Amino acid sequence: MIGPQAYEELFQTKHEPMKIHEVQHEGKRYAYSYDWEILEMFDSFASFKEWCIEDVVERQGEYADEKEMIE
Repeated sequence: MIGPQAYEELFQTKHEPMKIHEVQHEGKRYAYSYDWEILEMFDSFASFKEWCIEDVVERQGEYADEKEMIE
């Protein structure tokens, strides 16, 4: 059995769909999913975008949700 707060969060709260931020670098496209919960970890959307670019440049998109070659 779960408590009333957990029940509300799981079944009654409507969650917004995930959005995608794409970064293109050196012939590859990197996709990063985000929603309001992920953006709470950053100061602003701009700092989230900076983190995505840093991940692509320094770690070859290690934390990207999707990677694909573009032609």
